[in-house]
Amino acid sequence: METVHAFIQGLMIVALPVNLLLLVIGITVGMIIGIIPGISAASGIALLLPLTHTFGLAPESALILYAGVYYGSKYAGRIPAILLDIPGDVSSLATRFDGYPLAMAGQAGRALALTAVGSFVGGMMAIIVLILIGGLFAEVGNIFGRAEYVALIMFVFVLVLTLSAAPLLRTLISLCLGLMMSVVGLDWATGVFRYTSTIPELYDGIDFIIVVIGVFTLSEAFMLVEQAVIDRKAPAVMKYHGLLAECLRLKWSFIRSSLIGTLIGLLPGAGTYVANLAAYRFEKKAARDRELFGKGDPRGLIGPEAANSACAFGAFFPLMALGIPGSATTAVLHGTLLLMNVDPGPDFCRNHPEIIWALIASMALGNILLLVANLKLARFFPKLLAVPGWVVMPMIVVVSFVSVYAVSPSMISLLLMVIIGLFAYGLRKFRYPLAPLILGYVLGKPFEDNFRLALAISGGDGAVLLQSGTAVILWLCILLAILIKAAVIRKGR
Repeated sequence: METVHAFIQGLMIVALPVNLLLLVIGITVGMIIGIIPGISAASGIALLLPLTHTFGLAPESALILYAGVYYGSKYAGRIPAILLDIPGDVSSLATRFDGYPLAMAGQAGRALALTAVGSFVGGMMAIIVLILIGGLFAEVGNIFGRAEYVALIMFVFVLVLTLSAAPLLRTLISLCLGLMMSVVGLDWATGVFRYTSTIPELYDGIDFIIVVIGVFTLSEAFMLVEQAVIDRKAPAVMKYHGLLAECLRLKWSFIRSSLIGTLIGLLPGAGTYVANLAAYRFEKKAARDRELFGKGDPRGLIGPEAANSACAFGAFFPLMALGIPGSATTAVLHGTLLLMNVDPGPDFCRNHPEIIWALIASMALGNILLLVANLKLARFFPKLLAVPGWVVMPMIVVVSFVSVYAVSPSMISLLLMVIIGLFAYGLRKFRYPLAPLILGYVLGKPFEDNFRLALAISGGDGAVLLQSGTAVILWLCILLAILIKAAVIRKGR
């Protein structure tokens, strides 16, 4: 009963006109970002960051806005994957395996409708789980001290390395680059300035907004220049009338994939692309007629998208309860909260539970709005896909410069953004993943601070990292993940 009361209070906060408006703006921007190939949710959130400062948004209002951008883009990433065979996001990679063949067979409307329902079911499954465990957000975080956080962040780093779709060495290099960026500035323990080159703007470290906009937004703008025109014409989308009957026939695929995505989302460091691929492989193995997969089988559509959406919603648990982001976009959300002097974690969940419940309630409402929009507006999607990159790129660049200058009015800040953007563009050209970089940048400082404090409290005794059962379990999980990855690499050879 207490949970129901807390959820109703969250709905009352979301029902405020300003929050409803921000919710609609968030999911609308998220859908547009997801439809246009090459632009990620992290870019959309980065471009909207100045709104927090300009309008002085309350933490719950900002969370509703940015969360809407996040899961809205995950919803819409399936659209170019189905219509153009180009995933709008890496988390829709497996969706195109059966989505594009179905669209080419003249059933684009059926594919889009089924995946919209799959995303809705997956999202609602994760939201129900979040509601059920909502009261545990603060309690889970209470078992984590300094040593436990060191082990947890290391576990996230290991999961990023072992689960990344990119080669291990490239992922490791990207992660290390992010860690290097995180140590720029004043070292509070020694009072020494690190890697600042006597530049005053670097004394407090590289500003979060500069890094995020440079890494995601500018680099993606440069990539869009190379994709001046989409050379594929999206097929027409016709309304599908047998949706309800087919959804009932495939109900177990919806449920299985939603559970898979929710469980992966609760695991920090996994990412939505892992859920997308895992659900596809599971559905294929569970099917008796596996030969139909890859030729337009609806199970190969709804499985990945249900898991993708469930994982996106479920990822808010480690972010809010532990303060540990599990993907590039949640890392951007984490940094956004820190800019508002909000440090997600057990203390925040204990002191401001109304914000947590407002976030969960907004996700439930946003999930319903996204289902309606995706079913009713499907015929307009091909028109958005026809927008060439050279039209989008100048707008992104202008907004990027304005966003950085609004927060940090300095030519050095703009120059840093351009340098980071060009560097990230080079990484993307050589197929280095950017998610490990931003995770290393965001988690590098908390890892260093907790490691130093743990050693300081224990008088320099490294055994403090193994003195609790939680820490030991996490270190054993780290060892197990490394051994499994080593076995996979050896088998591949």
